[in-house]
Amino acid sequence: MSIDKTTELISTRSEKNANLLLRAGWTLLFIADRQEGAYQWLLYQFGWQRDGRPPEIKFTGVEGGPDPF
Repeated sequence: MSIDKTTELISTRSEKNANLLLRAGWTLLFIADRQEGAYQWLLYQFGWQRDGRPPEIKFTGVEGGPDPF
């Protein structure tokens, strides 16, 4: 699907939350490997590319670490 169909963006650092978004119909746009000092993490970026509004997702747990950007 073309990126121009994306109407909303959301990101997470949690693999569990990434899977929740996939099951809810979000499209995975990219995965970034981030590092700051001693911290290293993955950032999952999703886009909503379907008709209508995306469902509300309640993320699980706390996503620790520094700000993603």
